[in-house]
Amino acid sequence: MADTGIDDLSKYESGADPFTVAELEAIARFRENLSGIPDIAFKGFDADEIRRFASEHGLDEARKMLHWFSTDLLNGWWLAILSLKNNLPTGTDESARHSAAAARYVAHLTAQHLNACAKFEHAVTMWFLDLDTDLSSPLYLNRDGDE
Repeated sequence: MADTGIDDLSKYESGADPFTVAELEAIARFRENLSGIPDIAFKGFDADEIRRFASEHGLDEARKMLHWFSTDLLNGWWLAILSLKNNLPTGTDESARHSAAAARYVAHLTAQHLNACAKFEHAVTMWFLDLDTDLSSPLYLNRDGDE
């Protein structure tokens, strides 16, 4: 799950210089701007959940929800991570862009995001493969229109 507060950052400082005050402030702003996105991304999202949503709201709404999840939620999360990385103040060592603790934290966020993306892709793939589809429809034909 997503980190929930500044106190849990100490694990990234082990054997390294601690976060600077400016880094902690940047991380606090980052977390505030996320508005729980990681929690939404990790909360019970699988093919069964997509199937349930589609049966309750219809296939078109399910596609819209998946598009939202991919473009707004996952992409928004990634852009927030990139913004944090690019906006972290210079760390304690003049040769480093930011502290080792901050670099570890950004690496953790990146891994967390990639995990959510993989989970999303797996869920969508499993849901799609389970659909009763007409494989002769234009959506499934190659460019030449041949099956």
